[in-house]
Amino acid sequence: MGSLRVSAERETCVTSSLCVYRLPQVFDQDEEGRVVVLDDRPPDTLRDELRRAWRGCPTRSIQVEGLSSEEGDTTP
Repeated sequence: MGSLRVSAERETCVTSSLCVYRLPQVFDQDEEGRVVVLDDRPPDTLRDELRRAWRGCPTRSIQVEGLSSEEGDTTP
């Protein structure tokens, strides 16, 4: 289990699919096209890809705990 924790706000998702294309092992979409988190504790080896998925989300619907402030930590 990694030190990263992923969650997503389905209500704000605009179905861009960027997260799914970048990390299909972590994200998927439901029948409406909204984000679904498949692995909320991805391994640290996916840190760079996860940072890119987080930054690429047009509505900032993805939250990631465990990234440093330089990487885009969304922890309050």
